[in-house]
Amino acid sequence: MRTLLFSLFFLCATLATWAQKEFVNLTPRPKSALTYNGKLTLPTNFNICTEGLDEDTQTEVARFVASLNTSMTGHNVGLTTNPADALINIHARQGSANTIGTDGYRLTIKEDSVGIEANTALGYFYAFQSFKKMLPPHVALGLEGKADVEYTLPIVSITDQPRFDYRSFMLDCSRHFFSVDELKRMLDIMAIYKMNTFHWHLTDDQGWRAEVKKYPKLTQEGATRAKNRTTPIHLVDDYWWTGEGYIDNHTYGPYFYSQDDMREIVRYAAERHIEVIPEIEMPGHAVAALVAYPEYSCDPSKKLQVWTDGGVSTDVMNVANPGTMQFLYDIIDEMCDIFPGRYFHIGGDECPTDAWKSNAECQQFMKDHKLANDREIQSYFINQISKYLAEKHNKRTIVWNEAITASNANTTMVKEYNPVIMCWIGSQSAASKASGLGLDAIITEYHATGVAGASGAGGYYINRRQSADYGEPSGAGSGDDTVEGCYNYIPVPTSLTDTKHYIGVQGTFWTEHVDSDEYLEYLALPRLICMAETGWSAQSKKNWSDFVGRMVRDTEILDLGGYVYGRHWMPDYQHRVFVNPIADGAILQFTNKSDDRGDRCMADQNGALLCMAPQCTNFILESTGKDGEYYIRSEESGKYLYAASIASGKEVTLDTKKTAWTFDEQTIGGYVAICVASNKSLAINNNASNFATKARLYAHESGNGASFWKVEKVGQVTAIPSVLIDTTQPEGTSTEAIPPIYDLQGRRVSTSRGITIHRSRKEVR
Repeated sequence: MRTLLFSLFFLCATLATWAQKEFVNLTPRPKSALTYNGKLTLPTNFNICTEGLDEDTQTEVARFVASLNTSMTGHNVGLTTNPADALINIHARQGSANTIGTDGYRLTIKEDSVGIEANTALGYFYAFQSFKKMLPPHVALGLEGKADVEYTLPIVSITDQPRFDYRSFMLDCSRHFFSVDELKRMLDIMAIYKMNTFHWHLTDDQGWRAEVKKYPKLTQEGATRAKNRTTPIHLVDDYWWTGEGYIDNHTYGPYFYSQDDMREIVRYAAERHIEVIPEIEMPGHAVAALVAYPEYSCDPSKKLQVWTDGGVSTDVMNVANPGTMQFLYDIIDEMCDIFPGRYFHIGGDECPTDAWKSNAECQQFMKDHKLANDREIQSYFINQISKYLAEKHNKRTIVWNEAITASNANTTMVKEYNPVIMCWIGSQSAASKASGLGLDAIITEYHATGVAGASGAGGYYINRRQSADYGEPSGAGSGDDTVEGCYNYIPVPTSLTDTKHYIGVQGTFWTEHVDSDEYLEYLALPRLICMAETGWSAQSKKNWSDFVGRMVRDTEILDLGGYVYGRHWMPDYQHRVFVNPIADGAILQFTNKSDDRGDRCMADQNGALLCMAPQCTNFILESTGKDGEYYIRSEESGKYLYAASIASGKEVTLDTKKTAWTFDEQTIGGYVAICVASNKSLAINNNASNFATKARLYAHESGNGASFWKVEKVGQVTAIPSVLIDTTQPEGTSTEAIPPIYDLQGRRVSTSRGITIHRSRKEVR
C-alpha cells in the first residue's frame, strides 16, 4: 500500500509539474490553449511533411516554408512527403469541421515534434500565423533575422477558431490618399492578427480614387481638389494646434489607384487571406463623381467642385435618370473584374433627398413607381443595385445602416436581395432591426459612452482621438475614445439568444483629419488589434489586463516594423498635462502674421510666441497682488495694456495700470483673442459662445472673415504618472518619483516642449 501511495504521489507531482502553465503570447487569444513546462528548440535543418495535402494547402505550406527560410537566417526548412523525416506534420483533413470549422485549426507543439490540423488552407494559414507569432518578432513580420539565433517554441496544445466570420478594417482613401506601400503595411498587421477583410473606401465628396477606364474623367477631374484641409500629427517647431486643422492652399492630387494598383492590393491581400471589399459611394457622397460627370446630377447646370472639408452635400446622383444607372452599372462591372470577393459596398449613408424633391424627373419617377415618399427613391435604388450585383456578379451588397433606419426607408424593398447592414450610428438598434428583418449585421460603433469596465468611451471608429492629453493631435473626437474603451465595448449584447445575423465587427477609419502614414498608424494602432481580438476571440476570453500584458510584449513587433502607435494604454505611460508657470515677470509675446490679423502664431522652445510680423512687441506680466491676476506692461514703452470694455474687434490701448488680466482658464470670461495691430497696439476679440478652456491656440472667424488668435499661455508640458499601473509591466519600468517628459509615442524626450515622432523606416509618401 505504501508503495502504491508513493507511486500515486509521484505521478500527481509529475503531472502537476508538466501541466504548469507558461505565458504564451498569442493575440487574438485562442479558443483553447493548454501550456506546459518545457520548450521545443527548432533545429538548424528540419522538414515539414505535406503528405496527402490538397493543392491549396500545399501552396499555403510552401509560403510558410519560404517565410521561415527568409526570417530564420542560418536555418533551412524543407518539404517532405515522409512523416518520419519531418519535425512538423501537416495532417490531412481529419473531418473536424464540427469542432473547428472551415477556418479553425489545432496546433500541438511537443518537445520533439509539431502537429497541425485544419479543414482548409485558410485554417492552416491561421495555424502558421500562431506558430510564427510565438517566435521572435521579426518572424511574424517576415523580416530577415540574425544568424546563430536559437528559435524556441513553448510546449502547447491549441484548438482555435474565430468568433465572427467578418473581421474588418475600413480605410477612407478619398479624403486623404495613402500609398500602395502603406496599405500593404496595414494589411501585414491585419494578417498577423488574423483579420480577414479590408473595406476600401475609394470614393466620396472629397475625391474619386479608383481608375475606371470607361469613365476617365473620374480620375482626371474627380481625383484632384483645389486645396486641402490638414491636421498634422505634430509640428516641427511649435505648438500651434487648431481644432479643425488648417487649409493648405496647394492643389491636392491627382491621387488615385490605377487598376494595376488595385489588382496588386487584391493579390497581396489574398496571399494573407484577406478579402478586399471596394466601396463606391452612391447615390450620396458623390460630389467628386458629379464634378467629372455633371450630367448624372440633379442639376447639371450647377458648377460643382471637389470638396475640401467634411460634411454632407445635398448634391446627389439623379437615380431617376437611366443614364445614371448605366453609369453605375458600368463602374460596378469594371470594379467586379478587379475585386473577386463576396461583397460589394455601395455606401448609402447620409443621403439627403433635397435634390430629388426639386427635380421633376425624380418626382415623376416616384409617381411612376408608386413610391410613397422621397426616401423610397433611395430604397428602390438600393434594390436595383443589389439586384444587379446579385444577378450579374453573384455578390452581396453591403450598405450603411441608414438604408433601413432612415425615416421612411422602405425596408421591404431594401431587403429583397439580402444586403448586409453595416451598423455605425445607433449601431445596436440598427443591428437589432437588421436581425429582425433577417439581414446580417456588422457592428462598427461610432462612439459609445459609459462602456462597462473601461476608462473612456468605446467604439470602433478608430480615427477618433484616443486621449485628451495636452498636445495630443487635434483630429476628430474629444479624446475619450480610449484603447481600453475600444477593447471593452461589447458588440453583441450578452442578453441576446439569437445572434446568427451578427456576422462581424469592423474598425472604421475616416481621414478628414488624417493625411500622413504616421498619423494613420498612431490612431489605428493598437485599437485595430483590439478589433482583431474582438472579432476572433470569444467574449468570455477577453480580459483587458491580460490584453495589456500581451500587447506590451507585442510592441516589439510594432517597433521592429517601424509602426507609429499610441501608447496611452501602456502601464508606464506618462500622461501629458499643462502646468501653468505664469508668474510675476514672465514675458509674453502677442503676435500675428499679417496686418489683417490673419494666419497664425507660433511658439518657440521656451514657450514664448514668436514674432511673425514686424509689429510684434514683448509684454511683461506684473502681479496685481491677487492670485492669477496680472497687469500687462509693454517692454518697449513701459505702458500697460488697458481695455475699458472688452468689445469684439476693438483695439485696446497701452495706458496706465487700470486693467487686471487673468490667464487662469477657469476665470477668463469668454473667448479672448489678442493680436498685434499694425500700430503695435493690440486688438481684441471676445466671443463667450466660442470659449474653450484649453491652453492652446484657437482660431475664431469674425464676421468680416479675419482670424483672431488667443495667446498661448507661457508654460510647459509635463507628465504625471499613469493610473494604468499593472503587474504585467516589463522589467525596467520607470518608477521615478519625478516623471520624465514623454512625446506622443510615450518615449522620453530631453526637453519639455517639442513633440517628436521617431520613425525607423523611410517615409513612403
